[in-house]
Amino acid sequence: MNSERAKIFAHLHQSLRHSQSEQELLDHLKKRSTYQQPLLSQPLVPQFFAQLKKVSASVETLFTLNDLPFAIVDFLERYQLVKEIVVSEHFKNLIWPYRLQIHCRPIQKQDATSVTLAFAGIAETGSVVLLSGPKTPNSLNFLPENHIVVLFKNDLVTYMEDVWHRLRFRSMPRAVTVVTGPSRTADIEQTIQLGAHGPRRLHIILVEKGETEWS
Repeated sequence: MNSERAKIFAHLHQSLRHSQSEQELLDHLKKRSTYQQPLLSQPLVPQFFAQLKKVSASVETLFTLNDLPFAIVDFLERYQLVKEIVVSEHFKNLIWPYRLQIHCRPIQKQDATSVTLAFAGIAETGSVVLLSGPKTPNSLNFLPENHIVVLFKNDLVTYMEDVWHRLRFRSMPRAVTVVTGPSRTADIEQTIQLGAHGPRRLHIILVEKGETEWS
């Protein structure tokens, strides 16, 4: 054992107030760090929806991706938003209503609403996982006031660990972003303010049929 390693274990011995061997100490630390995944109280989709509600995100369900343009029009009209959106390239070939102005590009200062595709959703926490790439500029996730995220039901997983397992079987992107609810802060008089460091609204659209195409 080198001197630095000996010092580290000496400090650990002192903090734990034990006179264990190195192997006993390693076994002890391993047991302390073991994390048991919690059992979900309900099936994946209801659990996911319940967690989204807790973090002030909204959600709706569509049967197929072909219904997406109409759902987005409804969302924009509900909040009286301008009918101009920036979408990731996954959606550029959909049949969009003439009253919507569609852009496929990184976000710009004047853009109020973006639509992106999630790599996965996490039922335990109500989070969505977003990957950067040629079709999905990372700016779409952070800069607009309103962020609409499309998630296929087949991409909904139970735990965060399941996401990393899925990522092992594809090329790793430059950025993996986990989003849980709209941006918020309580720095101002301990009052929750939405949209402090990112989108003010996060709307999840769960699509029953279909699958993610990242190529």
